[in-house]
Amino acid sequence: MATRSAPVSRRHHYTPRYYLERFQDADGALYRRDCETGAVVLGNKERFGYKNQWNTLRNPPPGYESDWAEKRIAEIDGLASALLTRILAGDMPADFRPIAYAISFMVHNQPRMWRELEEKHASEVEHWTDDWRLVVMLNAALEAAPDYVPPYYAVQAIDPAEPGLRFLTSSNPVINFENRPTMLLPVSSRHCLFLSWDPAHLRYERKSFPCGRDMVVGINQTTLTNAWQYVYSSTPSFNP
Repeated sequence: MATRSAPVSRRHHYTPRYYLERFQDADGALYRRDCETGAVVLGNKERFGYKNQWNTLRNPPPGYESDWAEKRIAEIDGLASALLTRILAGDMPADFRPIAYAISFMVHNQPRMWRELEEKHASEVEHWTDDWRLVVMLNAALEAAPDYVPPYYAVQAIDPAEPGLRFLTSSNPVINFENRPTMLLPVSSRHCLFLSWDPAHLRYERKSFPCGRDMVVGINQTTLTNAWQYVYSSTPSFNP
């Protein structure tokens, strides 16, 4: 008897589903605001953060299969999701690499990244095919991933006594401060990762500490400023 092959996914998420899921409300709803038009759309982790066939190699270069990118991304997303689940449960592992790889992929494999390359380095990339673009961007993400492993990291958690507060995120979720050896990454509507390369932050290493209203507002304002096109929220209000 003939067997039916598994369906081929067309929706390729550049903002991972496991990541967006943690910003949904209790009913699985997620709100997206377009920074360019101001339009707010109600959806969920499946509907947002993807482009059709974004990670498909149509004419793979020698040594690559058509699903090479999807397999690498699926492996990295699975490991990062498991580690993030542990961290949000209060278990702070010493090995941060799975999330560092996920961060690198979110930074490097974005539609906006490709648009910036076309605008700023047109003469260098104008001859690139979509296949070569994908290979270069994902290999760059793999090479850069170790740079996202912080010596010190902590979780900033919103006080349960503040049910009205929540973290926003965006299609450019990593907040990288210039001239400061720190990064922020909201990882749920109630939690934000604090990543540091500064020995002065040794006291924060692998701990959770409360995040007050002023700090939440400040992080959300930075998220809004940092966003490329879309901002995501667990509520229809996008006020910081």
